[in-house]
Amino acid sequence: MRREQSRHETQQRIHELRETLNELETQLAGMEAQEQAQHQQIDHLDDYIDAVDTKLSSLQLFWNSLKQEWRKPKA
Repeated sequence: MRREQSRHETQQRIHELRETLNELETQLAGMEAQEQAQHQQIDHLDDYIDAVDTKLSSLQLFWNSLKQEWRKPKA
């Protein structure tokens, strides 16, 4: 009888461990998908940085032109 109970407890523990393992595998798959999405966003950062750099250069050029216009003597 004791042996039967021990076997049942062992089977129950194996079942619980399998469920836990399945949950962990599901979480891992979700983390991998999230990581892949983050890598794709990082890849697009170069595009955004280029766009910001272009706008900044344009603003600097505009600002310098504006300062030159203001500093010109008025006739």
